[in-house]
Amino acid sequence: MVQQAEHDGGELGKAVHNLEQAEKRLSDARVEEEAAERDIAHAIDEIKDAERGHEFVEVHVIHVNEVEKASFKEKLTATLQQVWDKSYLELKIQRKPKDVFQTAGQHPKSLMNYLGLTLKQAREQKVIEDFRFGIVSETGGA
Repeated sequence: MVQQAEHDGGELGKAVHNLEQAEKRLSDARVEEEAAERDIAHAIDEIKDAERGHEFVEVHVIHVNEVEKASFKEKLTATLQQVWDKSYLELKIQRKPKDVFQTAGQHPKSLMNYLGLTLKQAREQKVIEDFRFGIVSETGGA
């Protein structure tokens, strides 16, 4: 009987110890979670502050041959080259050597001679009317 009581007391003591350890880990995890939430809130504030310093626009691009479309936010200070490069990532399409970046719409205009202009400059200089672009690949001939 004494052995049984010691055995039960030992298991009870072990269980209480395990409970205390689990409560401590939970408390530590809650502290860590609160710190992570503060870090996230701070990072979001930093992003908002950075975005306030830059005007963003919604860019729309279509790969004419693949009939794939994508839209993404871009800074007005991004060059047409940067927009063209990002378009391939957004479209998830491989660039081909003879691809042409152009305006979108009924009468597309090649932008190949203007790739160094920012979106803002291109709009101000009437190279583009809006932020809709197209990529066209040269197709094989006869």
